[in-house]
Amino acid sequence: MPETGRRSIPWRPQSFFSHHLHSERAFDLLNEHGGIAVDFHALRKTSPHLSVEGGQSRAMSLWLTQSTTGFLTVPKLEADLFTIRFVTRGWMIRRNRNGEHLGHPGTAMFVAFEDMRNEEASARFAAISGTINRAALLASHRALDDADDEACPEFEPVTPVETLPMRSFLSCFQRLHRRLRQVDPAQDLFFPLFEEIVSYQLLSCWPRRPGAPRRDRPAVSSPGLRAAMEYIDAHLGKPLRLVDVAAAAGVGVRTLQHAFKRELGMTPLAFI
Repeated sequence: MPETGRRSIPWRPQSFFSHHLHSERAFDLLNEHGGIAVDFHALRKTSPHLSVEGGQSRAMSLWLTQSTTGFLTVPKLEADLFTIRFVTRGWMIRRNRNGEHLGHPGTAMFVAFEDMRNEEASARFAAISGTINRAALLASHRALDDADDEACPEFEPVTPVETLPMRSFLSCFQRLHRRLRQVDPAQDLFFPLFEEIVSYQLLSCWPRRPGAPRRDRPAVSSPGLRAAMEYIDAHLGKPLRLVDVAAAAGVGVRTLQHAFKRELGMTPLAFI
């Protein structure tokens, strides 16, 4: 596998980029001059194909990747970022410091950029991906959870895109990507808003790893609400549906929402 020494240099902000590669030379030129945080390597020398379209600021990025022949990516920058990827066609193997993870249609992948060794995408592959700065995610976590944690929550590295919140997250990525072509880098608020939207959606819908640190459970007077909170804490590593949480509490969804708002000042989704 190609290994590229990481360089501690910033990537180049670009409101919109579009690269369509059909030769090894084109791959080399993108790696040298593209201003992107990873190097791309073709998996075959004859008629390779890769299309990458997106945009990036100094703190985050959003892009769509498609390939009929497959490719390998290797990080080349030191960056304090998290990568989020929704695989929509084909499959991808992500090799991290602690093992491998497989993404395929109907799944989403999450990893700290510093932990990623390389990623291998299959032929007939497509995915939409984004990165978010660790500091921005931590600030949103503190605001949403009313916490003073020094670290971000630990998220599942691969999760199904089957719950309504996760499907909404994917739709958000797709809509924001379509908006990129209209961005004016001198005046547009797209990238700051993207950072805020993505961080709050990630914190609200992405399953957290079992045993991951969470805030202390607040005291509540309603037995049903306590049951709902216990159910949520017991199922943090799995996709959660609001109807299941309500059933565990012995109430309807609307009653559950009112109880959370009345006693905790937040929605069930915000608590999760």
